[in-house]
Amino acid sequence: MVESIKLLDVLEANIDTIAAQWAADVKKNKRTVHYYNVADEKLILWAVKFYSQLRNMLIAPNRYEKAQEFFMHYARTCYENGIPVQEAIYALNMMRRHMWLYAEFQAIFINAIEHHQAIDSVMRIMLLIDHAVFEITQYYQDRFRLESGTC
Repeated sequence: MVESIKLLDVLEANIDTIAAQWAADVKKNKRTVHYYNVADEKLILWAVKFYSQLRNMLIAPNRYEKAQEFFMHYARTCYENGIPVQEAIYALNMMRRHMWLYAEFQAIFINAIEHHQAIDSVMRIMLLIDHAVFEITQYYQDRFRLESGTC
């Protein structure tokens, strides 16, 4: 797997801007109402953590373990902040979308080869998000069972 993925390079060079844009959008989206009262700084930190770990979750030799560890932490953070599972997943999808929108808006991918590489990156990230949905849902189910006393 290629170490330098242009979409991730763009993301890492603009991480604070993209995280702030995500935080602003998640606070006003009708599908993420439980984020409305979360402090901007906290939301930005959540997005920065995701974005800064993304390359590692995509290319590390133990990427499955890295992703599982990160998404369990993400799920715990969301759960402990009173965010329902469907909103935690939707907000994660918004993070993914913001990376692509930022790169597209900046016209980063000029030629067909770069555009193809970007699509490949997005497909890998979508696969990672599919894995995240499973991990987040599993975490919430485990917490609900634990709190209700059922095994």
